Amino acid sequence: MIRTACVMATERRIFTTSSLEIAKAKYPHFERRQTRFNDNDMFGHINNSVYYSIMDDAINAHLMNRGIGLEYPRFVVENGIKYTKPISYPTEIEVGLRVVKLGTSSVTYDVGIFGADPGALAALGKFVHVYVCGDGRPRPIDEAVRNVLAELQLGNA
Repeated sequence: MIRTACVMATERRIFTTSSLEIAKAKYPHFERRQTRFNDNDMFGHINNSVYYSIMDDAINAHLMNRGIGLEYPRFVVENGIKYTKPISYPTEIEVGLRVVKLGTSSVTYDVGIFGADPGALAALGKFVHVYVCGDGRPRPIDEAVRNVLAELQLGNA
């Protein structure tokens, strides 16, 4: 029974080539990441918890590279991932970033994690940042931050 379920899952095609192109086209920006040997779990693929670090690293690297550093405090209030295909070490991955909602104090990202097989969509993520004051209360997103985030909205790139 387990063997049959695994065979059926690997034979089923979730994304066709054209849907993969559409999936990649919806992201205005990509960050590249290299998997590490210790990212693999005992099943020989990247452990599910590592995907959360990949999302966090890619989003914050993009912000910091655009001048949005620690002087703009923020924290994660929600995240989630839908897995579509396993990735294993060694693989260079592309992390697609898109802002789907830009609120007063929060921003919601859609994150696509693409593997090297060939550029196959491995996971779809949701990631929500809230910008905060020194005491941790939400605060309005500064204009400089808002401008960088707006670049990640589809149609503004």
